[in-house]
Amino acid sequence: MRTQHLAAAMAAALVLSTPASAGFFDFTLRPYLGASLGQSDSDISCPAGTTCDDKDTAWKVYGGLEVNEYISMEAGYVDLGKVGYSGAKTGSRETKGMLLQLVGTYALNPSFTLIGRGGMNILGTDVNGTIAGTPNNNSSDTDVVWSLGLGGQYNFTQSAGLRVEWERYFKAGGRADNGGTGQANVDLLSAGLVYKF
Repeated sequence: MRTQHLAAAMAAALVLSTPASAGFFDFTLRPYLGASLGQSDSDISCPAGTTCDDKDTAWKVYGGLEVNEYISMEAGYVDLGKVGYSGAKTGSRETKGMLLQLVGTYALNPSFTLIGRGGMNILGTDVNGTIAGTPNNNSSDTDVVWSLGLGGQYNFTQSAGLRVEWERYFKAGGRADNGGTGQANVDLLSAGLVYKF
């Protein structure tokens, strides 16, 4: 009887020690690093007599850790670029800072993974402007900025993949009626590489 119990215990240990295989994201809690480059689009308001350029190059770098096959935690840094306005009022607005996000993944097959993300980010927004050559309306705000995103990842191997995503950062900046930078939603469309160790 003891021999049967010992054999059953050894078999259970072997089953539990076998690594799970679920494509790019598995159960091993391995860390990963990534970097993406793309374009941001800010919904800044453009006063009368002023021309606005609300798009710019943007990028992010990040590191993550799988919680399980479906959920990962990410932290990183994003630069959402600089948008500008010219005319009666001339200046620029830029937003950048730290990312803190949860990422949900669902593997359609070993080669392709769907991605959904959301998080609480700490972003700084700087506005610098001039009217008739005189500095005016310069302000800075650092705020918690919520974000959501969707995307997909093509997995070259279990360790390396190409990630394409759309993200929205909601109400970056402080309220203008309180002497702040004014708030703007910023969209980021990006593509980049991710590598899991």
